[in-house]
Amino acid sequence: MFKWRIGSKGSASAAAGEPGSEDAGAEKPASQGLPQSAAVLAYAGALPLILIAMSVALDPPTPRPDGPGAFDWRVFYMQVFGAGLIAFFGGVRWGVAVMMPEGPTFRQLFSGILPFLFSLVIFAFFRMPFVQMLLILGALPVLLIDDLMATRRGAGAPAWYLGVRTPLTILVFGSFLTVFILLLQHDLF
Repeated sequence: MFKWRIGSKGSASAAAGEPGSEDAGAEKPASQGLPQSAAVLAYAGALPLILIAMSVALDPPTPRPDGPGAFDWRVFYMQVFGAGLIAFFGGVRWGVAVMMPEGPTFRQLFSGILPFLFSLVIFAFFRMPFVQMLLILGALPVLLIDDLMATRRGAGAPAWYLGVRTPLTILVFGSFLTVFILLLQHDLF
């Protein structure tokens, strides 16, 4: 098997099955478990949502003097991020479908488009943060369950992807739920 490795001075070199050619710091192939880079990037991507949820918990938004609710850039950012994340999950589905050896089915491609279309629905409720949050909170577990079922029937992402996707979805869902509950408690919708 042909593998790339980084030499001691940072230069890339190829090694083809040489004894000792396995770099101790190299990532595992996806077939052997979760690639470290996928885990690092995934959790780093969730960090802003977790920090925003903590920020809102420590300093809840204040009501607007001119009417019900409150506009808070943190909540707005979460809603945009959530809609984008749902669209991203659709892109992952599309990518998995086109990489199937037998080619993608209509069902697989359509299931890749649906999350993107749903994210557009979320954006359509721009002035209704309560509805946006509910849609995001509903979509995250539905997409995860559907991804788990697709992988079980052999039409989904590799198992290592779900190894990071499941705990990450729980963290992201928890962040959204925390902010949603805080906004409800402070009557800010």
